[in-house]
Order: sequence, then structure tokens, then C-alpha cells
Amino acid sequence: MNAKTLVIIGILSIATPAWAATPTIDQLVANPTLLNTEMDRCKHLGMAANDDARCRTAWQAENKRFFGNGVTYTPEPVNIFRNTPNKLVPAEKQWPIPPAPAGAPHG
Repeated sequence: MNAKTLVIIGILSIATPAWAATPTIDQLVANPTLLNTEMDRCKHLGMAANDDARCRTAWQAENKRFFGNGVTYTPEPVNIFRNTPNKLVPAEKQWPIPPAPAGAPHG
């Protein structure tokens, strides 16, 4: 190789964007400082951030950080009113209603 070819390769390597250096969603979630810098960069871009792939990745990482990995829910429905029949929880034990106290009311 001659010097001219080396200079051209050097210029192209500096001028091309570093696609491998773009952080992934998991890297951003694991590193809050990096996520904050990406979010600040997107804030300074303004409306151009809507078309920026790195901003979309940062927004997805922020959503994943805020909402977590999945939905947590109770697998069985909860019957708040135990003495009412509930068709969704047929095996639930029915609690007896305590009898009213005998005698005069207080007061």
C-alpha cells in the first residue's frame, strides 16, 4: 500500500459515524449516567429528536427503566367482599355473617 491509500483509509475511518458505539437499550438501562446524557442530547435536538435513532433507543430504555421488564399482576382475582357470591372465585370459602349482639344499643 502506498501513503495515499493509507491517508484515504484514515480519513474515511474518522469521517464515518461509529455505529458500533451506539448504546443498546440494555446498556442504557444498566448505566443511568449514559442514559441521562442521551436524554439531554435528545432534549437539545428539539423536534429533530423524533427522527433520531439514538433518541428512540434512549426513549425505549427510559420506558424499560420506568415500567420494568413486564407486567406484574395477581394471577387470581381478589374478592374484596368475602360474603358476596363471586362466580370468578368458586372455591372460596364463604364466611358466616356474625349475629347481631342481643340487647339494647349503646346510647
